Amino acid sequence: MSGVREIDHHSETPVYRQVADALREEIDAGRLAPRRPLPSETHLQQEFGVARDTVRRAIALLADLGLVRTVPGRGTYVRARAVTSVALEPGMRVITRPATEAERTTMEIGEGVWVLVVEWPDGQTEVLPGDEAEIRVAE
Repeated sequence: MSGVREIDHHSETPVYRQVADALREEIDAGRLAPRRPLPSETHLQQEFGVARDTVRRAIALLADLGLVRTVPGRGTYVRARAVTSVALEPGMRVITRPATEAERTTMEIGEGVWVLVVEWPDGQTEVLPGDEAEIRVAE
């Protein structure tokens, strides 16, 4: 992403939505990669020639869509789209709980994201980000 992007200030589509749409295209095309930070708000302001509040509204929209997550003090990151699927079998247990500070750092997840702790009958456990995991009943 470089140079000033064209934003149509006379469009019926709000400016923040145009910015969000452009960023979404970058995410969908892989130019903004999963688990990598978005450019800074200042960079995006310059890139699109818009105000900081417009950039923040665009990022908030992307967060609402589940495409990005903001980590306080660290920045905004593109969410991984891969979902870990766990087939729940007899004897397995799944517990949900808030992520610890260490888990948030290791898994690069934001504050407030819960984790799934999957326990197998043999005592093994796996901790997964709750927003990137799917539990299903084994067939």
